[in-house]
Amino acid sequence: MNQPAKTPSNQLDVCSRCASRSHCLISKIIQKDATQLPTFFYRSITLRDGQYLFRKGDLLSHIYTIKFGSVKSELILRDGVSQVTNFSLPGEPLGLDGVANGHHQVDAIGLTESEVCSISYNSFKKMMGKFPESLSVIENALGTLLNSSNIHIFNLVNLNALEKLADFLIDYSNRLGSVGFDRDNFVLPMNRVDLANFLGIKNETLSRSVTQLEKINAISTQNRHIKFVSRKPIFEIMDPHSLREKHALRKADNTGYPSSLEKRKS
Repeated sequence: MNQPAKTPSNQLDVCSRCASRSHCLISKIIQKDATQLPTFFYRSITLRDGQYLFRKGDLLSHIYTIKFGSVKSELILRDGVSQVTNFSLPGEPLGLDGVANGHHQVDAIGLTESEVCSISYNSFKKMMGKFPESLSVIENALGTLLNSSNIHIFNLVNLNALEKLADFLIDYSNRLGSVGFDRDNFVLPMNRVDLANFLGIKNETLSRSVTQLEKINAISTQNRHIKFVSRKPIFEIMDPHSLREKHALRKADNTGYPSSLEKRKS
């Protein structure tokens, strides 16, 4: 009887050296017995700035984990109206929007030169039979995405423009810090048009909000380069307890909504 092909050692070496391995969709498999992965279970894909990873309506064939770079998810309707729904960072999954009906619901577009690990969805489902613990990775990923969407809707309804930007920068920096990047000094991969769209505000309003955060010595900026001077002014604008609640909500094991944040007019 033929033995199943093993994952080549160079692939295992790549996994072992990857900075995002603890967040990867196959992290549980790698930790247990990566030699049981079939040959070429995954492959790396390089994206250029503006290049599509997949488009709305495409058949779900693969799921992805970002190795480095950043990818935006964008929903575009037939009338041309678009809405940026997410900015994904290293270690975060892509493609799970297609699980519901087998087709992707958004466009995924590289914001910078990026590299993603592509995993066959059918192969992944087969591997879950051998490694049931990998199911929890998918469950956590879906839960995190759902909670992040819920809190984003919450912010769109309840926060004014300055608060939306401040909350975004705090959350974005925390996500960078969780995968080993400097959370106080970074370059935003998205342009201001995309960021304003995501926050649900006008471009001019975003510019004024950036200037306001600079005036209160919360941040300094140079084009897309953001440097936190102090988080204290932001905590004076927004209740730090609410920020911590929302940070916890974005985790898959938390299902409550922030209780202390009152509705504010946009």
